[in-house]
Amino acid sequence: MNGAVHTSAQATALLEYTGTLVKAAEARSRSSDLEGHMVPVLYCVIQLNNAQRTHLVAEQRFPAGAHDQAQAAARRLKKGAQITIQAAVSDIRLFASNAAHIHVVPT
Repeated sequence: MNGAVHTSAQATALLEYTGTLVKAAEARSRSSDLEGHMVPVLYCVIQLNNAQRTHLVAEQRFPAGAHDQAQAAARRLKKGAQITIQAAVSDIRLFASNAAHIHVVPT
């Protein structure tokens, strides 16, 4: 997927995830800064090839004005396709959608 914009993560290690697209990829827009400038992103939801079949949401940013490239990439990624996503460690955010407990750590 050429044309991706790499930000703070250019010099960091990449993690790689492989799985099946849960739905077709989408071209979306995302704010790129606090001023509200928008850039196109490729949005993917995959079911990972692990024992828990964990879902992973990934966005690949494209340069401003590259909406056609993001849409072309989305058209190639159909539901059920096996894909690999590489993401910089520094850009990964974890989300627990159903936490069992949240506790204050005693100091």
